[in-house]
Amino acid sequence: MHRLTILLGVCAAVFAAATVVQSYRLWEAQRNAEALVAAVQRAEGGAHRGTAGSLPNPPESTAAAGQEGGNEPEAASGGKKGTPSDPTGKSVPANDPGRLLRGPVKGVDLDKKRSSLQQGLQDNPKDASAWRELALVERQLGNKDAELDAYKRWVEAMPDDKRARFLAAEAFARSGMNEQALQYLADFQSMSSDNPRANAMAANLYELMKMPDEQGEALRRWVSESPDSPDAHRALGNYYRQTGQADQALSEYQQTAELQPNDSATHIQLGSDYMQMGKSAEALAEFQTAVDLSPNSTEALGRLAQAQRQTGDLPGAIENYQRIVTLDPASPAGVEAAGNVQSLQAELAASQAQTSPRP
Repeated sequence: MHRLTILLGVCAAVFAAATVVQSYRLWEAQRNAEALVAAVQRAEGGAHRGTAGSLPNPPESTAAAGQEGGNEPEAASGGKKGTPSDPTGKSVPANDPGRLLRGPVKGVDLDKKRSSLQQGLQDNPKDASAWRELALVERQLGNKDAELDAYKRWVEAMPDDKRARFLAAEAFARSGMNEQALQYLADFQSMSSDNPRANAMAANLYELMKMPDEQGEALRRWVSESPDSPDAHRALGNYYRQTGQADQALSEYQQTAELQPNDSATHIQLGSDYMQMGKSAEALAEFQTAVDLSPNSTEALGRLAQAQRQTGDLPGAIENYQRIVTLDPASPAGVEAAGNVQSLQAELAASQAQTSPRP
């Protein structure tokens, strides 16, 4: 009897865990789709970002679409009592129609949600948000064909909606159906011909479809249409770097730095490329500029210290590693820097002992 009680308890725990995981995955897919939709909206508005090069990669080609960081299911426990919460801990009103898809809320009934969305779309087939949510629910249920069908019907219901075309292209590309994906992508590009940033979004899908030539062409077109966009030059530089075209990558990063002289990340990237090409003086100058712009950046300090170490400036490397330890001693960067300080001090002492005159 005791064993049976334990077995039933284990089964209940497994079921509860599966429910949380299912709802968390649904929230994660929703976040990925919202990132893509936001990308389309940015393309329509022509806004420029100042951080990463191109727009967000499709969900399957980036870490958890997790370049923004993923939240564990337990992170959903920050809302008010009796009120569902999203993974950031913010409470979600019970009357929010999208609350079931916004966070890993316990007890999500995907079949019920699907039926509700389907009924709502019969009444209002122009509801873009409902189409997107329906596709997400089908995906979480493992119904790939139904997911793709939802995107197709969304396009049919709203033929002028650019988001529908782009998200349909992403879904088909993610499913390995490149021919259909390319058709939707071509439609999206045609509808977005007046906006250069749409080229970046196309490049992301070409990358997902493993079409590097088309990806490069789209990024070059973005640069051609937006020569003053640091994002465009950075994205093209990243592409050249990934495809082994070091000189072209360096040229694009140099133009990015000219357009964004106060962006430390750009100088770090430029310095890294100089180091790989054996141009240590130029690399040191770029890393120093990055540190001057962001004196509390452990990454900039670490890159400068590493370059100083490789070029024989051990005192300079020790100084900058020590700055990292002072800034954040308990972090992985701080712990690593502390180890580097010890090893470099020993190396410097040994070097000085060898060069000191003997009595």
